[in-house]
Amino acid sequence: MQIYHYCSLETLNAILKHKTLRLTNILNSNDSAEIAWITRYLDAAFAKYYNNSSEHFRTYISPITFEGFVRLFTDEFFNDRYSVYRFYVTCFSDSGDVLSQWRGYADDGKGVSIGFDADMLKKICSVKTPEGRKQVTLHHISYSEESQRKKVDKIIASLFNHLEKLLAPVTCEQDALECNDEFLDAFENAFLTLFQNSVYMKNPFFYEEREIRMCYFVLKNQMAKENLPLAFDTRLFNFAYYVKDNQLVSYVDFDFSSCIDRIIKELVIGPKCITTIESMDYYLKTFGITDCKIRKSAGTYR
Repeated sequence: MQIYHYCSLETLNAILKHKTLRLTNILNSNDSAEIAWITRYLDAAFAKYYNNSSEHFRTYISPITFEGFVRLFTDEFFNDRYSVYRFYVTCFSDSGDVLSQWRGYADDGKGVSIGFDADMLKKICSVKTPEGRKQVTLHHISYSEESQRKKVDKIIASLFNHLEKLLAPVTCEQDALECNDEFLDAFENAFLTLFQNSVYMKNPFFYEEREIRMCYFVLKNQMAKENLPLAFDTRLFNFAYYVKDNQLVSYVDFDFSSCIDRIIKELVIGPKCITTIESMDYYLKTFGITDCKIRKSAGTYR
């Protein structure tokens, strides 16, 4: 199975020349507002679980105190000024010949879509840190609001179950105050999970994109790490910046030079691109790509 990265011919040339894909800080991208899409579900979910919590819980945690916890961590994770975490992403589609993708991401149809081997990418993203965490993931975007609400609901339900257990032994205000640090830890862990899920949720309006995202999740103060080894001798490296639309945009490169002929399996020539299949085949061979299906878009878009 292939998943497709749409780009201009100029970007294709850069990808093949350097044998890298660029993962960009999502907060600096066209998708900057999407990271907060999940927050539209939070207020209702938190209100529901607070109102349904035990009388004991509500005795020691007032609505104002609880609201303070929610606002604190919403800012910490979803406001760029305060967040200590970053997501770097590069985007694919599960279809290699879609008009909206040609228009939006491939130089108005004059570019290409590159078919990457999805199984290879999944194996590359399966590598865990020494602490047992996956920093790089490959995940389909959810466009279903029902599914998104269920995910949020499940995370917040788990948080309340934990908070109720923390408060169960409490018999006075002083005991409740002594639980404050544990409460903060519980909220932080829940919001971290919400934040990590947020990058895989989008407005249903964009369903046609059928997007898959490769994501690198990292603490902001660790962004300059020089090298993150992945499977098949691939890696993330070269944390740097470029300038776009009057702002500095941070990025990190995914280096697949060790397996370029195994990871790029198809190339679709855009409906407005005048490069022939024969010319493209010769071009790819100059980069060591010898086992790649090449086809022309079925579209007649002009």
